[in-house]
Amino acid sequence: MKISIVTACLNAEQYIEETLLSVLSQRGDFEIEYIVVDGGSTDHTAEIVKDIFSAYESGRSAISCRKITTGFFSEKDEGLYDALSKGFARLTGDVAGYINADDLYIPRAFSTVASVFETYPEVRWLTGMPVCYNADGQIIDTFLPVGYPGRLIRKGIFGKMLPHIQQESTFWRPKLLGHVDMGALKEFRLAGDFFLWRSFSLQTDLYVVRSCLSGYRTRPGQLTGQMHAYEREFDLIAEKMSWLDALQGKILKKAHDLLPDKYKRKINRRLIVFKDGMWRKRS
Repeated sequence: MKISIVTACLNAEQYIEETLLSVLSQRGDFEIEYIVVDGGSTDHTAEIVKDIFSAYESGRSAISCRKITTGFFSEKDEGLYDALSKGFARLTGDVAGYINADDLYIPRAFSTVASVFETYPEVRWLTGMPVCYNADGQIIDTFLPVGYPGRLIRKGIFGKMLPHIQQESTFWRPKLLGHVDMGALKEFRLAGDFFLWRSFSLQTDLYVVRSCLSGYRTRPGQLTGQMHAYEREFDLIAEKMSWLDALQGKILKKAHDLLPDKYKRKINRRLIVFKDGMWRKRS
């Protein structure tokens, strides 16, 4: 199995080395394809990426998977999702995902992802337990989701009433990208992740693996710090919410806030857990 990852970046020298190494150091029986799309950085971002990619491709840095292939492209773009769409167009893997230039994959995350996708061909879209890092890369929060019903994804429940689907912990089979209007995706500046999830939710269910795969780093100056602008884009994408949608969202919010994990596991019909030596999907 080949896992393809895209990172879009611009002037990301402070954190990008950690992000790159969190991808390239993944250990397991799979190949990694890693594509970095740079928007024309004026700091040392390009040098850092080229040096690290060269070290792995030349053998100076040891790899812990079957094979690593890399690609680095630097040119002006119209924003994050324009850059990501360029990266998505170059993917050749069996499973895809993307991570921002300051976030981190957890060790063995790709091994978990590969195991689930290889075991269950019907799983086309997968996410893990959300994780939050502080600026120093220390884990400060994680939780088990109650599940992600597709209709409620499209209504914007996960973002308005419940936590967002965590982008860096989410993986999918690349054929799903064929159902995404890439021209529309490029136009978004902040909420393009939600546009992807809305598009995917029209095609398949989102499964949750009970494992931490990646984490989101909180720090000053992030794009999502511009919450009012993000919410405006989010509202443009979301379908109109009915009173029944809102009621179901409130019920899930109560479950999320109050129920212990053992009950959340019963609520989530698309949960995958490790049991008896393998990852098992609820029947």
